[in-house]
Amino acid sequence: MEAKNLKTANPLYPPFPPFFFWLTMSVEDLDNIKKKFWAKVLSKDAISITFQRSLDLAKVFADYVWLQVSAFDLSQLGLGLANNIAPVDMQPLNIDYKAELPLIDQALQGIWINFTPIDYGELYPWMKDLREFIKENIKEEYRVQMVIGIGVKGFYGITPYERSIYDPVIAREFLRATAHRFRLLKTSDKVYSFIISQLSDYLEMVGATTDIIYNRIMLLMTAQTQTFILGLSLLGKSRLTHVENGLTQVTYEDAKGNLVNVKIATLDHIQFGFILGLSPLGYGLLLPKTSVYKLPEDKKNPPIVTVICNKIIGMKNRLAYLAWAFSNYNKPEEMQDPHTSEKVQCYLEWHYLRRQIEEWTLRQLGEEAKDPMRIRQYQNAILQLISWRAKRHKWGYELFKKMTEEQFFYWWVEYWKSQGLNETTLKTLYEGFKIWLNPIREKKLYLGMKTQLSRQRLALL
Repeated sequence: MEAKNLKTANPLYPPFPPFFFWLTMSVEDLDNIKKKFWAKVLSKDAISITFQRSLDLAKVFADYVWLQVSAFDLSQLGLGLANNIAPVDMQPLNIDYKAELPLIDQALQGIWINFTPIDYGELYPWMKDLREFIKENIKEEYRVQMVIGIGVKGFYGITPYERSIYDPVIAREFLRATAHRFRLLKTSDKVYSFIISQLSDYLEMVGATTDIIYNRIMLLMTAQTQTFILGLSLLGKSRLTHVENGLTQVTYEDAKGNLVNVKIATLDHIQFGFILGLSPLGYGLLLPKTSVYKLPEDKKNPPIVTVICNKIIGMKNRLAYLAWAFSNYNKPEEMQDPHTSEKVQCYLEWHYLRRQIEEWTLRQLGEEAKDPMRIRQYQNAILQLISWRAKRHKWGYELFKKMTEEQFFYWWVEYWKSQGLNETTLKTLYEGFKIWLNPIREKKLYLGMKTQLSRQRLALL
């Protein structure tokens, strides 16, 4: 929804009742909040320091993206083959940007850098279809069997049972993006395994979900550093290990906490090969010891590995733009004085609104308000109700946007109940707050894009 529509829909937006303004903050408090945010992000000194720190972190960042991004993208290829999802649809595999300098009119409005999404479907047409992906990346002698192995989309009353894949929209979103987003949110292996299992159970997905997602990505991330495999391992980060009969052994911890020894030879074994003790029946392909990937000129990387490598190199090169990305839509005069900054004002509005929400939550808790940790959990739960269905640009949250409000509510209760919160209290908080949910979500989106839209419009005049 455009900002102007949000604004004209209700000038007193959002429609909070009078008691929602219990929170009192002095002018001095508000001024300090503005100054702190401006000093850390938008001032001239902040831009200079952020730029210097980005250069200092260049090596650490390079190690991180090579290890993290390659593991995510390569594991998603195997997940896509198992569930008939084209590579171009997988996130974060399909997320990439190019940075461009602004036009003069844009620079006058404080737009210092433009980030344009790269359409992988247009750049690499074979990523839009699994059969074309197989044709482009797999050796000719293995293509037919792999095409048969990926199955087809099922239609009730038409497709034979167990010869097709049924993919309801929400379940598909979970596999396409959300499962990997949770890995970034929940870095503890046990917590990550639990939340995947909890959400897949709620979605009534096949019980093999934890195995085909968690075990695969953990095996792949472990193999990155425990052994050396072409297309996966990194020089200086991976070990040369003993090879017996063309196979090397990798030990990883599975979703049940068991240490499992797996013998592998190539990258495709880890991605989508059938491995005893890891692969449920129907979720792996029987592969030869040699790689099924096609190597152009018998020495270059497979095309999809080249795509991922180029993406990571681009991310490394764009690190220098970090300071300008943070300070974008920030005019030179706004770098001098926080009181003139539109971005600071938007931040202050949302910060104040968040403080109101937290205060409201505290006042509803009664006896449960004695434990500070428990209070924070309930406040985070209410903030999650708002934010997870109102993300502007973060990937992995489409699943929650495509749920109905009722579906999201039941999942939200089950999730926080599993974290130790009281189910009755959660439902009471929801009932008291639900009248404001959609207005606050719209307010959040509006504040997030307000400055960007206004500056882009002014640059066109």
